[in-house]
Amino acid sequence: MSSENNWVIFDGSLVPDDRPVVPVVSRGLMYGDGIFETFRTYQGQVFLLEKHIERLHSGMELLGMNLTSKLEIRAIKKSVYQLLQKNQLQETNAIIRLQVWRGGRRGYHPQENSGLHFSITTSVCPDEFAYPTLKSVDIRRIPSQSLPSKVKLTNGINYILAAKEAHAKGADEALMLTVDDFVSETTIGNIFWVKGRAIFTPDEACDLIPGITREAICNIVGQSDQWDLHKGRFQLDHVFEADAVWMANSVRELLPIKSIDERTFDVNSAAVEKLKQAFKTLRTKNLESLIE
Repeated sequence: MSSENNWVIFDGSLVPDDRPVVPVVSRGLMYGDGIFETFRTYQGQVFLLEKHIERLHSGMELLGMNLTSKLEIRAIKKSVYQLLQKNQLQETNAIIRLQVWRGGRRGYHPQENSGLHFSITTSVCPDEFAYPTLKSVDIRRIPSQSLPSKVKLTNGINYILAAKEAHAKGADEALMLTVDDFVSETTIGNIFWVKGRAIFTPDEACDLIPGITREAICNIVGQSDQWDLHKGRFQLDHVFEADAVWMANSVRELLPIKSIDERTFDVNSAAVEKLKQAFKTLRTKNLESLIE
């Protein structure tokens, strides 16, 4: 049976997590025909939620899914608030995953009457994350011309295989390259590095997901007179010359990377600490309540 603090939102209703039933012929199960977003709450407040929902809606449009009122921003805020209360997470930091998938029958072409389902789940967000080790892997990032990378598609086999290879090599995460051997992203976030006053990150031509936290960091750097931002196509050797490297996503925010392959980096970099503080200031000033 479900524990008292393990409830979920399923198709708009608050239910115990062992209650929802997904048919085995669901397209979400058979093909990964769906879209998702992951974000944090900070003691019941949210940061840049509108951007997450905008990206979710863009992904639904890409997949040809019709938007329902239950997946509009006001309804999602209400559902997340109810779920946090029910799971007793409104007074702490939590991780929220919003998943949308299509029902329907077997076959790659979705039927118009396939039906749409969604879920929202919560979990406690750790106060701190360990500095990860990365390994470059042979699994390449799928080119955007083959699989659009501007949204978070449910089918994550590309990342799963990369993470599996990295773990087999003794690392925490994988650093993925493009098919042309340019740095793209990690399996769970975007990558940045600093050399002197220059900060580098791959541009969108490198088949990466243009993360919401990545955008916020780029804006901070771009508006500062302390650093120069460089977006481009970089070989792995360019990263190895960095003073410090970090990854970025909406859950871990800015997280220093301990090593890539055999190269170690300064996890206490003054530049990274300044950026972390600038990001925290931005986030604190822009937190929004889930209650309207």
